[in-house]
Amino acid sequence: MDITVEDQPTALVAVLRERVAMDALPEFYDRAYRAVAEEVGAAGLTITGPAFGWYRDMPTDSVDLAAGFWVGADAPRALAGGVEVVELPGGPAAVGVHVGAYDTLPGAWSEFRTWTMTHATSMRGDFLEVYVTDPSEVADPSQNATRLVLPILG
Repeated sequence: MDITVEDQPTALVAVLRERVAMDALPEFYDRAYRAVAEEVGAAGLTITGPAFGWYRDMPTDSVDLAAGFWVGADAPRALAGGVEVVELPGGPAAVGVHVGAYDTLPGAWSEFRTWTMTHATSMRGDFLEVYVTDPSEVADPSQNATRLVLPILG
């Protein structure tokens, strides 16, 4: 995987955020995407980007996770059902695209750990998985494209 440093823009995102057990991630993602899409639609807002998972801390047996979509700049800050519009901070980030099933993502993140050590870079403490490929539209999970974004300290 090619890893490059890119400047990420600050953006508004609609998310459902919870502390989630690692073995409960699939259920949380399904519930979160449904809730966020419903509330964004009910508020008359527009989804402007693909689904993502924003890991707010480093996973252990659980993780502080926000899942949702990018939304327009005129979004209200609080929606119903625990969904909220928050600012996703921008700044420098190591970015790469992993192609493969979701269960192969830990290996891709290992490449990022190696990259940060090789480049003497410090992580900000959070990271994103942007699900470029909609799994409902691609029959073969090995073809899923996931954009990995690891914010780094300048």
